[in-house]
Amino acid sequence: MKQPTVSFNTRMPLFGILFLLGAAQLPAQDLHVYYNLFTDSLSYKKDGEAVKRPKIRKGDFIILHFTEYNPYLYEADVDIDQRNTDDWDGGASTGTLGLAPGMGSRMAIASGADESAPNLFSFMDMPLFNLGGTSLQLRDFFSGSNSRGETAVQLEKANAKLVALAKIQSEMVEIYSELQTMEKAERAAQLAAEHLDQLLHNPRIRPSLIRRIAQEYQSMIFPNQSDEALALNEAFKWQERPVVKRRLMNQLEAKQREFDTQIIQLSPITQQLSNLDAGSTELEDFTADLRDVTGNAGNLREQLEAYLAYQNDKSTRDLTVEEMMALQLKFRELSDQSFSYDVAISMEKNNVITTARFSPHDSVSTSAKDQAIATKVKTVKLSAQGGLRISTGFGVGFSRLFEPDQEFSTRDNAIVADESGIVQPALSTYIHFYPGNRSGVGFAGTFGIGIPLSTANLTSLNFFLGPSLLFGRGQRIVLSGGLTAGPSTRLGKGFNVGDYFDPNAGDIPTRTSYDLGYFLGISFNIGG
Repeated sequence: MKQPTVSFNTRMPLFGILFLLGAAQLPAQDLHVYYNLFTDSLSYKKDGEAVKRPKIRKGDFIILHFTEYNPYLYEADVDIDQRNTDDWDGGASTGTLGLAPGMGSRMAIASGADESAPNLFSFMDMPLFNLGGTSLQLRDFFSGSNSRGETAVQLEKANAKLVALAKIQSEMVEIYSELQTMEKAERAAQLAAEHLDQLLHNPRIRPSLIRRIAQEYQSMIFPNQSDEALALNEAFKWQERPVVKRRLMNQLEAKQREFDTQIIQLSPITQQLSNLDAGSTELEDFTADLRDVTGNAGNLREQLEAYLAYQNDKSTRDLTVEEMMALQLKFRELSDQSFSYDVAISMEKNNVITTARFSPHDSVSTSAKDQAIATKVKTVKLSAQGGLRISTGFGVGFSRLFEPDQEFSTRDNAIVADESGIVQPALSTYIHFYPGNRSGVGFAGTFGIGIPLSTANLTSLNFFLGPSLLFGRGQRIVLSGGLTAGPSTRLGKGFNVGDYFDPNAGDIPTRTSYDLGYFLGISFNIGG
């Protein structure tokens, strides 16, 4: 990675020097490019934050992530092509690896609960706690005279029974909840063992959804256990679950018997309170609620008997230790699986073209009926911006000197001069330099060398320097103009036009010099 250049003078304060030296050791922040294989979309992150149009420069280090990649279905092969030219007519990608967004998420995820099992939670609606508070209020109201005091005594007894019933009810709820948790864990383990591999080999489901399903399975099968905490002992504990379930069901039966005993003892108290003619609407409502409790207790007994009978008749196969260990290993494997194929790129040239080929494993069916698992090709192009780019071109230049070239002859023994040509064509080669963030039409600087097409100057070269217009991307047409330095013929040995010269003395003495002028050139880009 590039390190920042630090310069300072001897008068810089010491803390400033230390700060700059520390900054020089900080690594450059890498750009992360994410290509979603299911949606064929690109996104970027730099310094941990999402960016829409990242600025890429030569020397940058880029990490390209092909996300939603399923290594259980495909093997990946990546080719990286770096070039300075822009002659690439591909798109962001070709082909698709998955379905449209949301298709995989429509799959129903089993909750792990057996919906055919009787539900005992209906008896939680019995208003035992509220009734206890009501009995205390009524007791205070009826305390006083002998007759009213007897009512208060019955209300006190009713409250004691309600407190006992509420305690038993709470204990039953706790036992039943523990049984339901175990039921869900067993059902989830059976589903995971049966379907997890099927999910991993289904090309129509997002890998991220598969991982989430696996996490939900794991949280139900091994609650409160992290991936690192999954131990061999957990698999052996599963073999003790039938014994634990039987103990819990026995406890539930015992609590039911305690509940029935309290209900039986509450019945005469309810009857006595119902026979009172106290003229109190609140008391009448309270006794009606007590009768409802007695009736609900009978329904609870029937539900519990049905639940216990269901548990005794159920013949679900328990997973073996080997199967539980295999599930543990699969959960650990999936927790470490990123479902991403990552490519590290050092931006050495102006353009990087990454072509990734995802081919199905040999063990995966690739029949014509299932086109979803055919070989897919994805292509991503990254272009550097900023900096200076250089390309070469070949074409022709037309130049004219500020002082035109001349041909010399004698007339009446005097030297005369005639212009040899207004425009001088030359076959030329050019070097164009331009900023890296150039669009379809851009400006550039140009330096060129040309070979004059006139026979008199074949041994001399023309030099060109000036601005240019670049049209297109990749193979470009370039229009240039500016200053030129070209060969011209001038009188030599001190002679000037009009001087006497005897034509019989030989040729008029001349010399070749370079003079300035201007030029117009057109060229075709041939490389970068």
